[in-house]
Amino acid sequence: MLAAGLTAWAQQDSNLNQATLDSLLQFSQATYTDEFMLIHEGKVAYHWQNQDCDAPTFNTASMVKSWTGLVVGKLIDRGLIESEEEQVCQYIPEWQDGCEYEVTIKDLLTMSAGINRKRGAEGIVDEKDMNAYARSVKLDTLPGIRFNYSNASVQLLGIVIEQASGKSAGEVFAEVLFEPLGMDSTSLAQDEAGNDVVFGGATTTIEDASKIGRLMLNEGRYDGRQIVPESWVKKSVNPSEHASFYGYLWWLDNNSAYKNFAATGDFGQMTIVFPELELVYLRQQSCNKDISGNMKWMGPQFLEMVADVVAKN
Repeated sequence: MLAAGLTAWAQQDSNLNQATLDSLLQFSQATYTDEFMLIHEGKVAYHWQNQDCDAPTFNTASMVKSWTGLVVGKLIDRGLIESEEEQVCQYIPEWQDGCEYEVTIKDLLTMSAGINRKRGAEGIVDEKDMNAYARSVKLDTLPGIRFNYSNASVQLLGIVIEQASGKSAGEVFAEVLFEPLGMDSTSLAQDEAGNDVVFGGATTTIEDASKIGRLMLNEGRYDGRQIVPESWVKKSVNPSEHASFYGYLWWLDNNSAYKNFAATGDFGQMTIVFPELELVYLRQQSCNKDISGNMKWMGPQFLEMVADVVAKN
């Protein structure tokens, strides 16, 4: 049943647990979801939209970080980057702390470079020239010691991508990821200086984002083609040395009944992959931006509900 005043459109496959799906739908409405999709065994099994939210595209927020990791893997596959063990200084020699403390690409991929996340005036999000900020960022701890979630770490990877390829990050994302997957409605955001932003803010649709989910479910394959090396996908969803819940820019959940991994962003922009169930869940929220309720609903109960739509059928 729809909440009062809420209109919706839904497409559904019959091969789902209806009672659990109803619970998920009610939960989604209560947590300001504007659209969600379930892909099971390669097909769209359920697709729901809140028709009161006129948002044909959505802002990925940090969900795009996980895509950045895939692009790095693709450049390694092409030989433009030797490996993730290379020092970042090879590509950004002007980053003084990175060179002095021998930060590696792997350190950036696993959020263990020693850069804490900073907000407001001290953070990268409010900077007009985000690449300039990243090139001068100071380490807060030594690299390779512990997990430190950081936007600047991922923007540094964007600069590595540009230096290794000789192209803008947007061009590289389009060439190695968006175009091969047919993501025609997806593009990176740019800062005021014209730099492509790779840690957040890309524009996409749920249909386009679902192609990343399918790619990851199929270990780098999409529509019969190996887009990203299988070995890189496996590294991406393998726990890092410093965080059992994080791989190469992918969040990992190995504690639930059905293990899963995810690309997530503020307000619940997300792609969650349940390999054992051949299930991909996508969610977007565009119309309610109340920061006080930002993803407080995210947790084991929610993940179990999503999985049980298929698992309990």
